[in-house]
Amino acid sequence: MEDVTIPVRAQHKFSVSNLLRYLSVTLRVPSNVMSYDTLTVRQYSAGQSNPTFFIQSPSNSYVLRKRPPGVLLPGAHKVDREYRVQKALFSSGFPVPQPILFCSDNEVIGTEFYLMDHVKGRIFRDLQLSGLSPAERTAVHVAAVEVLAKLHSLNLASLKLEGFGKGPGYCRRQVSTWTKQYKASAHRDIPAMNELSDWLMNNLPEKDDEVTLVHGDYRLDNLIFHPTEARVIAVLDWELSTTGNPLADLVYFLMPLYWPTSLNITSTIGSLQGIEGVPAAGDLISVYCRCRGIPSDSLPQLNFFLALSIFKMAAIAQGIHARFLLGNASAPNADQFGKSVEPLAETALQLVKRFICPYNWYKCHFLFIQPVLKTIRCFF
Repeated sequence: MEDVTIPVRAQHKFSVSNLLRYLSVTLRVPSNVMSYDTLTVRQYSAGQSNPTFFIQSPSNSYVLRKRPPGVLLPGAHKVDREYRVQKALFSSGFPVPQPILFCSDNEVIGTEFYLMDHVKGRIFRDLQLSGLSPAERTAVHVAAVEVLAKLHSLNLASLKLEGFGKGPGYCRRQVSTWTKQYKASAHRDIPAMNELSDWLMNNLPEKDDEVTLVHGDYRLDNLIFHPTEARVIAVLDWELSTTGNPLADLVYFLMPLYWPTSLNITSTIGSLQGIEGVPAAGDLISVYCRCRGIPSDSLPQLNFFLALSIFKMAAIAQGIHARFLLGNASAPNADQFGKSVEPLAETALQLVKRFICPYNWYKCHFLFIQPVLKTIRCFF
């Protein structure tokens, strides 16, 4: 379904006339084509990080993303990074909305922002895909993994994103970064988060030298699907993108498949176990490996990456709740996320005790996934 828009929230209002003047000059649009009376600005109701707005003129539709107002965590809400990576990806033919301009002048609408084309399609906020048939659920998940494999197969040098990331050692940096972000936004002590942070730092992968472009928040609700086909036509929300270990992206996407059914906090934080048509994690790993041309049995044990994914999700949830307490949250349900931090950390600590081996899954689910493997696209 199309994302719902609402009137701009009071804390995110900005000068539409200033924006209009800026766009008229920058885009060289005549005043009879784009005017205050004909420009419509509404806010997307979903999304917890950078406030996002639907901008409509008589001739075009755009999406504007801006930094939120007020005090922010260091290094967060970098809309300039979003714009830069989207520009590089669009030029390479990867499915992202076409970026149009970036504005660093805070005088225009109060904070930095960028403008991109509006892509019309379906965004699934209900991750259980309750409105789809089992076959459609399978197709949607396979399409999402195909696109992720395509992202990880891109040649970094050809994207010309020099200095965008720091290369090998991504996992250690991620544990350090999200521990700092969590501690900076925590309003109470949660022993499970401290224990999980320590476990991660003490169980870093022996090899962490593969470097690709990574999305950083690759979830089903950050994808736009074709209006009628199970095909990804745009990947959204590149705020956390960098270069690093691609397994972190893959396992982050698979995370809801490991969560216990008792963990259902919001429509975007809940288990997908037992949902008819949703492929098992091993099936999707097989698709991913086939697309990238790597053997499934070459992947390491995934405990660390699963624990890192959940820790990151919990730290993000804590940050969302902190912005709610400060009064500059991007969505009205931000207060709910504070309740998810401790259950997420406790779930991760339980899961790391299991041996999570993708090769075993590959053998168990091969008969199911074999017909799908014949139709997927390879990027190697």
